[in-house]
Amino acid sequence: MMKGRMSTSSTTFLFIIFLLSATHHGLLHVCANGDHTTMRLPLIHKYSPHFNGGVGLINKTDIDIMKELHLHDIIRHQTIFLMNRDDHQIPRRQDSETNSSFAMPVHSGFDMLSGLYWVEVKIGTPPKTFLLAADTASDLTWIKCKYDRTLTKEAKQKMIDDRKKKKHHHGDLKKSLIFLNKGREFRADLSSTFKPVPCSDGMCRQGLAHMMSYKNCPTPTSPCRYTYRYMGKEGADGFFGHDTITVPLANGSKTKLPNVTIGCTESYQNLKEGDGILGLGFGYYSFSETVVSSKFSGKFSYCLMFHRSNASVLSYLTFGPNKQTVNSPMRYTKLIMRKQRGGNSNLYGVNITGISIGGTLLKIPSQFWDATSRDGGVVLDSGSTNTFLPLPAYKAVMDELTDALSKYNNFVIKELPFEFCFNDKGYDESSVPRLAFHFADGVRYEPPVRNYVVPVTTGTKCIGFVPSPDGGPVIGNQMQQNHLWEFDISRGTVGFAPSSCT
Repeated sequence: MMKGRMSTSSTTFLFIIFLLSATHHGLLHVCANGDHTTMRLPLIHKYSPHFNGGVGLINKTDIDIMKELHLHDIIRHQTIFLMNRDDHQIPRRQDSETNSSFAMPVHSGFDMLSGLYWVEVKIGTPPKTFLLAADTASDLTWIKCKYDRTLTKEAKQKMIDDRKKKKHHHGDLKKSLIFLNKGREFRADLSSTFKPVPCSDGMCRQGLAHMMSYKNCPTPTSPCRYTYRYMGKEGADGFFGHDTITVPLANGSKTKLPNVTIGCTESYQNLKEGDGILGLGFGYYSFSETVVSSKFSGKFSYCLMFHRSNASVLSYLTFGPNKQTVNSPMRYTKLIMRKQRGGNSNLYGVNITGISIGGTLLKIPSQFWDATSRDGGVVLDSGSTNTFLPLPAYKAVMDELTDALSKYNNFVIKELPFEFCFNDKGYDESSVPRLAFHFADGVRYEPPVRNYVVPVTTGTKCIGFVPSPDGGPVIGNQMQQNHLWEFDISRGTVGFAPSSCT
């Protein structure tokens, strides 16, 4: 066994946090907090019966679903760790003095470009509803878009009038919270509040450079164009503009967020579902930097439940103050925001000292937890399902857990990435030693045993760790479940506490 005594000296490592999220109109839950207002909406997993009428579940076994989720993890993992790991901290705004808040339900998708979670937002004037994949690893908010510069005023008015006559019907919650509308696009030329960013504007030449804006400017009034890449050839090409986004508030009213920077994407690759991306990175002109930080107290939070839980049990995503019930006081630690060089990603992180099992700190080489090294840093990623560890850490954790579970009939399921699965007949959760992640400031995160000894099908559980293919550690959403996670950008803290997500 690879064990070591707890040390007061801390080898620091970074949990780099990618927070993929999404929003939807269904089942609005509202609560008041004095002068604050809070809005919660359900987060819907792709393999929940609430997502797209349960189409993701058709003709698929539990093993099929786990296999697909792992495939998505591998693609995303490569995207995270094949980028240049050199990074630097960037300043953040601290002007969050307002009291409003809003929230969006998260729906999981399956291709890399879209990520795992979806949001539904209303864009333009008059507002139109679109399904976006929200990604804190991306600054740019973009949408499938058409902008006809030759459209006459008369033709434009006729198209607007025709649209007003059409009614948009949503599915009943018992059947589905969201139905994907393929082929939908944002007609920016029909929005009275849409304004292209000219390429002669300093915002194009400097402020949007990190979003891959073009340097060349054919004419002063030509739009500021971009080519935004995620991995390989996956990406989006279009031009920048400003428009109004409409969001509901907990007090029952709606508020308009004017002049939000969005990309009118005229060509894209591999966006299999939905209409675009909601950029929740913290770079300049991202949705988080211009809207969440300045309008909604600089906070967002989520609470994830097991996606195959009872249909009445839902996960939630909230922007602004969150008064959700927790089972113990919130624990807070410092939030580090870092900007990667050589890529479009913004990373959220916290300092950790190590991993312990059964109260004993495991002996894992310190370079794997050193955020300043090329191979250092641990990603806490709600966009991944499984938890990946570099081989030395993986071996240390697995040695401890397999020893504790060796009395059960164990085997390997060849379709899945897990090394140790077992028949759970007679299984007693108390026989599993508790695992904890230790933060540098003394705070500990102790996930429920169910988060790392995971049910994969009826009668079968597996130890839910996977060896990292390239050495980069990732803590997936399975490990984060049954907790409320609150990220306060303005204060630079992240808090967490056990919760039933109600």
